[in-house]
Amino acid sequence: MGGHQKEQTREMYCSNCGSEMIETSCPSCGRSLPPTARGVIDPTTQLMLAGWGRRVGATFSDNLILVIPTSLCVALFDQIGSNFLGGLAGFIVVALYMFRLLSGARGQTIGNRVVASRVRDAETGRMITWQKALQRTFFMAIYSIAVFALPRELILLVVIVAVVDNFWALFDPRKQTLHDKLLGTIVVIA
Repeated sequence: MGGHQKEQTREMYCSNCGSEMIETSCPSCGRSLPPTARGVIDPTTQLMLAGWGRRVGATFSDNLILVIPTSLCVALFDQIGSNFLGGLAGFIVVALYMFRLLSGARGQTIGNRVVASRVRDAETGRMITWQKALQRTFFMAIYSIAVFALPRELILLVVIVAVVDNFWALFDPRKQTLHDKLLGTIVVIA
């Protein structure tokens, strides 16, 4: 393992309440890591980092949840106004979903719940502030809705940026994407 990572058997804190865990269970809140929890312990927060597969699973699940309401909203507002108005309406649907759930008590979207991960502050390991949730929401909503709102010539550029951003976590010692680094967040196993 790299110099920035600790082995899983060392001291670790609960992503739910912040207390020190005993093996994979928290004596304070009773939360246990899922049986499939494998990963490295972040040296800054002492939380187990979610790997790339969990992150992809959460994104896939969230996109499945959002595709129908976003598509309907975009189609409706495209008919009423313009392609831009449809894209804006779709952006609002995605943004409301992301912001509401990331700034909530769990700090998880439904996709995060499916794969047992949470978004946390990269420095403290605590729940992210509503400001960070809003910033993260903005980034994620832009990716999700760009396909509907941009001219076809620009969609490829957005896809390239999104791919580089998300694949960055494969090589990063803290498993962060570029938007995680920019916003000061990490994704941990719940």
